[in-house]
Amino acid sequence: MPKVSIIIPVYNAADKLPRLLDSILSQDEPDFEVIAVDDGSRDGSLAILREYAEKDARIRPVHQENGGVSAARNRGLAEASGTYVQFADADDWLPMDSVKLLSREMESTQAELVIGDFYRVMEENVSRKGSIKEGGVLDIREYADELLKTPADFYYGVLWNKLYRRDILEAHQVRMDESVHFAEDMIFNLQYLPHVKRVAVCKAPVYYYLHNKGSLVDQSGNLPDIVRMKRTVIKYYDAFFRETFEAEDYEERRVAIYGFLLAVGRDGFSLPFSPGTKKLGRETGPAADAGALTPGTPAADVYVRLRYLERLLDTLAKKHGRDEVDLQILYFLRCRQEPCGASEISAFIGHSRPTVLAALLKLSADHLVARVKAVEDGQPEGYTFAAPELAAELEQVDADYEAACAGALTEEESTLLRQLNARVTAYLLGRLR
Repeated sequence: MPKVSIIIPVYNAADKLPRLLDSILSQDEPDFEVIAVDDGSRDGSLAILREYAEKDARIRPVHQENGGVSAARNRGLAEASGTYVQFADADDWLPMDSVKLLSREMESTQAELVIGDFYRVMEENVSRKGSIKEGGVLDIREYADELLKTPADFYYGVLWNKLYRRDILEAHQVRMDESVHFAEDMIFNLQYLPHVKRVAVCKAPVYYYLHNKGSLVDQSGNLPDIVRMKRTVIKYYDAFFRETFEAEDYEERRVAIYGFLLAVGRDGFSLPFSPGTKKLGRETGPAADAGALTPGTPAADVYVRLRYLERLLDTLAKKHGRDEVDLQILYFLRCRQEPCGASEISAFIGHSRPTVLAALLKLSADHLVARVKAVEDGQPEGYTFAAPELAAELEQVDADYEAACAGALTEEESTLLRQLNARVTAYLLGRLR
C-alpha cells in the first residue's frame, strides 16, 4: 500500500501535463501512487499518461468518457489505495518536497487534515499565499474560527493544498458532488471537516497554482451563477458550524457564518513589484543551474550539493516563518562543537558579515542562539546553537540530504559512499590546517 495517492483529473492538458508529472516524479518522498484520470481528452493527454506510466509504475492512467472534473476525482478516489489522499490539477505543479511535508505533518501530529501554504503563479510572477499565520495544530473549533475570517479564500476551499486520510473518506463516503459546477472543492471539504478533530497547519508552500482557469475569481460578473453557488454551499457551511459548536457558541457566530453569502472568492494576486511577489524561479532562492560547469568537476559537485542543502533549509525557514539566512546559521551552529564568531559563520554560509550580524541579533532575541563570552581558560567568544526545539528538524535535513545523495545507489553503495566521504573530508581538513 503506498503512503499517498495523488489524484489528478485530466482533460485536454497535454501542454501542461508533463510539467506536473515531472514535478511529482521528482518528489523527495517516493512512496506514492499517481492516479491520473483522463476524462475523455481529445488532445493526446492519455498518450502522455501512458508514456509516463511505461517509465514509472507509480503512475496509473485511468480513462473514462467525459463526465467533468468531479466525476474524474471520484473515479480517482475509487481507484486509490494509499493511506493518504492528495489532489493536483493538471496545469499546476508541486514543489519537490510537497508530498514529504504533507505526509510528515500528518504522521507527526496525528491530525486528520493537513493544510499548507501555496504559491500563486500569474504569468512570470509568483507570490506565497496562506491565510493562517502560524504553523502548528488547531482543534476543529479553532480551525472553524480561522475559516470565519476569510470564508471564500482559496486557501480553505480548494483541495490541492491539503492532505486527507483515506480511511475517513471511505468510512463516510466523502465524495465530490457531481451535480454542482462551482465550489465543488469547498463542498467536499465541508463534508470532510465534521470528521476532523485536529488540523495540522504547514506554513511551507506545498503547491504551485497557475491562475489561468475559469474559476469563480474569473467569473465575478456572472452573478446568477454565483448566487446559485452561494445558496448551495451555505447549506453545507452552516451545517458544519452547527455540528462543530454548541448552540450558544453557534448563535454567537451566526452573523459571521452567514457573512459567507457576501464574501468574495479570491486567490490573491501576483503582480510585479507588489510586496511578496517574485519572479517565478526566485521564490526558493537562485535557480540551481550547473550547466556552465563541467560535469564531474569539484566545482560542479560542490555547487549542486550546496544548492540542494540550501533548498532543504529554505523549506524549513518558510515553515517556521524565518529568513533563509537564519536557518543556515542555525544549521551551521548545530554542527559546531564550540562557539564561533560572525566572521566564521559568514565565511561558511556565504552571506556578508553585516547580514550575519543582523540575523544573529534576531536569533539571539528569539533565544535560538546564545552569545558566549571569552573566559580565562581560552574558550573562544562567539555564538552557540540554543534551539533544541529545532534540533530534530535540522537532523532530518541531514537525513534528507543523505537520502537524496544515495537515491541512485544500493544500500551497500550508500554505506561505502558515507565512509569514503568521511575519509576524503578528514584528509582535506588535515591539509587545510
